[in-house]
Amino acid sequence: MSSKNDKGVGGAVAVAALAVGAVISYFLWPVAAPAAAVVMMKAPGAGGLLISRAAFVANPQLYYSLLRTAGAAAAAAAFAA
Repeated sequence: MSSKNDKGVGGAVAVAALAVGAVISYFLWPVAAPAAAVVMMKAPGAGGLLISRAAFVANPQLYYSLLRTAGAAAAAAAFAA
């Protein structure tokens, strides 16, 4: 009969640990989310306009092509967050 109680206690501990993890995630997510969402950088050759760093790193050739053909504002708009 003690093995049945041990299983019940283990399940309760698992549920409690899950609840504590959910509460911690709820309070820490607003702090971590903005930093993970979008990192901006000054657009090269665009006079201080900001663009998404991830978009630029993914395809810098497209950015420079747009910069040459459509202008700085269009290139920055295409790479905005």
